[in-house]
Amino acid sequence: MNWRWGVSRLGMLVLVAAMSLSRAAMAQRWAATASAGVVHLSDTSSLNAVGGVLEYRALGWLTLGAAPTVVHRKVGTQTTSGFGDLPLTVAASKELGTAWGPELAAAVILMVPTGNAACGLGSGLTSVGMDVGAGISPADPLHLSVDASRSLSAVTLSALDAPQSTWLDLDADVDLTRRLTASASLGGDFGGIDTAAAAREIGAGARYTLGGPLAVSVDVTHRLSGSAPTWGFAVTLGTVTGGPSPLDPNSPLWRQRQVFVGGVNPHGRGRGGTGSGTGC
Repeated sequence: MNWRWGVSRLGMLVLVAAMSLSRAAMAQRWAATASAGVVHLSDTSSLNAVGGVLEYRALGWLTLGAAPTVVHRKVGTQTTSGFGDLPLTVAASKELGTAWGPELAAAVILMVPTGNAACGLGSGLTSVGMDVGAGISPADPLHLSVDASRSLSAVTLSALDAPQSTWLDLDADVDLTRRLTASASLGGDFGGIDTAAAAREIGAGARYTLGGPLAVSVDVTHRLSGSAPTWGFAVTLGTVTGGPSPLDPNSPLWRQRQVFVGGVNPHGRGRGGTGSGTGC
């Protein structure tokens, strides 16, 4: 299976899944989104994934969510496909209602080990992480935000995170028209085990509202330094406005990390490194 075929197949799955999920999401308390993405990690490794977010707004300020992901992983000549770990989230957000419309948000993420860790699909461990963010709107069409997330154990929250690091990104989005929003991100890992290889990357994207809460987003990312993907591409279709990140749904880097949120090991097989694994 080459990556072009994989992306095409994932794209079709996203379209079918998103159209089905959007019907379930029409109720005010429910939202759903489907995503597909590909990241090129090196000349010999890459990840393709299709996933989704199902979100329930329990209160005006409180949402519950789940984000299953199916991943196709290529390392050298070996390929592996299957479910990654399953993140379950509880997120709270609050708009302060003062000048510049400041907003605060936080989420607790429980990572359930549903992936096959022996094949590099998931960690094999239950873990907990945190995500916090803040944003302002200094002008009517402009929104600025900062978002940080970290696992509280050695298990990473995303396949693109460095172990024991904090992911931090700065985001800006501007409404070009009533339906079209352009966005940009700058982010990276801080405080990880290998600070010399700390990831730094940029992203750009566009979000177009199709009707009501239903929107489609296209995002591209590029490595600035370290172990970040050399490039990435993601397409998202649905109605979710938060997901695993509690704050900014227009962040290109957040949407890329959402697709690969299942804790897949992109470089080695399972916790033991590059062995052949069993039943992969």
